[in-house]
Amino acid sequence: MSVQIKGHAAQIVEHFKTMLDEQQIASLADEHFDELETLIEASLSVVYSQAQHDFAKELELLAHKLRKGSSHISDR
Repeated sequence: MSVQIKGHAAQIVEHFKTMLDEQQIASLADEHFDELETLIEASLSVVYSQAQHDFAKELELLAHKLRKGSSHISDR
């Protein structure tokens, strides 16, 4: 997944560059864009990690409900 996050971050930075005029781009060094890309990667990683955690919690809850429901069926 890391490769996809890096790719998305790079795409976002490239899109951001298209929003700048020539003077703005000239005033920023490549290091600034690299730092922006790193910040975007970190943000996307946090969001992805939180989404995975939330999904795992939902699956655990669903599994618990399924086990509880199957025990009621077995009792009949």
